[in-house]
Amino acid sequence: MGNESILLELHQRITELDQLEIERKRAEEKLRKVEDKIHKMFGKVEEVITIIQDRQIKYINPSVEELTGFTPKEIIGNAFAHYIHPDELPRVAKFYLRRLAGEEMPEVYEARMKHKDGGSVSIEIKASTVQYQGRPASLAIARAATSR
Repeated sequence: MGNESILLELHQRITELDQLEIERKRAEEKLRKVEDKIHKMFGKVEEVITIIQDRQIKYINPSVEELTGFTPKEIIGNAFAHYIHPDELPRVAKFYLRRLAGEEMPEVYEARMKHKDGGSVSIEIKASTVQYQGRPASLAIARAATSR
């Protein structure tokens, strides 16, 4: 292979990589716009809306702060188990894992979450399985049990 052939092949590969980078940036921008819409839509809802995937909280709306004292920034990226009252954790974790495995679990149930002040909050949870970023996740909508 001559130098010209090598240079031509390198140029073609660089052009392909440039095109892939442009497509990646477009996809990231689309995703950012969708996430912004979700944040705007769910940010004004009174219920706490949470997406849990791989046992980690991937999304939670700002309503969580009024209910638990924790901000979304403090919670996102952590295991959901950190925020469930220890007495409730075995049951809530069982529901989560079995629901993701496709088993029938109660869609609505009551539990207790930890409050930032060290206490706990009684909540009603409505949970289902969804796809999030192409993989199974749990969508949980919670509200204070007394708000019914």
